[in-house]
Amino acid sequence: MIDIHPPQHGSITRRDFFIHLFIVVLGILIAIGLEQSVEYLHHHHLAAEARSALLAERGQNEIANDMNIFTTQRHQRDLQHDLGILHALRAHVPLPPGAFIVEHVRYLYLEDEWRRLHQSGTINYLTENLAPVDYRYQNQEAFMARSDRSKEDLYRAASVLRTEHDPLNTTFEKNMAFSNFTRRLAAAHENLPQQEIDAAWASLAEPANFSTLSPSQIDSLERALQSALADDDALLTYCYNIKRNLSRNPQQ
Repeated sequence: MIDIHPPQHGSITRRDFFIHLFIVVLGILIAIGLEQSVEYLHHHHLAAEARSALLAERGQNEIANDMNIFTTQRHQRDLQHDLGILHALRAHVPLPPGAFIVEHVRYLYLEDEWRRLHQSGTINYLTENLAPVDYRYQNQEAFMARSDRSKEDLYRAASVLRTEHDPLNTTFEKNMAFSNFTRRLAAAHENLPQQEIDAAWASLAEPANFSTLSPSQIDSLERALQSALADDDALLTYCYNIKRNLSRNPQQ
């Protein structure tokens, strides 16, 4: 026969129960605290990386913005010269020297890091006021959208300058050459020799066979150039908003 002996310890008192309960709760709280500490450190690390990435993107966009101010002002001068050519055509007087250029050179703003912060949710870990940064990106997007519309309208209007006899001289090599030029121009903070800048812009000249234009086509092209000038005023306003924002928020 097997002898069964009762347990040697006494019955659990209320005090013992609460002690065990306290130990269990304390263990759970410690585990939760450790988990939250690890999560906090992870979020802190993500936030630090995000700030560093945003500052790097800010630096590139500051360069882009200065370039866009320079090229938009240059575009306005080109458009004014083009209007002078059209006025001379209408008056049947000698045309002013210089190429007919409608191309608006732009430098693209970066927004990859800003988008990534929103898509990943890391934006929620940044505790500082991001309203100035958001304002800057909104102006950058507005610049590109307005510029796209303006370029499309202007290029369509300028298509009347082309004929079936014009040379097809748009090549990859020319595109690369101008791209390399704009990189040098940006790196030099728009301070390259004027002769080099003028030579690069001359490569953007339209074929401009003015003898084929009718009076109505001249009128239509003139209105398009005037609209583009107004668009450029708006584009410069976006650029100046960005420049002012950058100067007032040097750490963002």
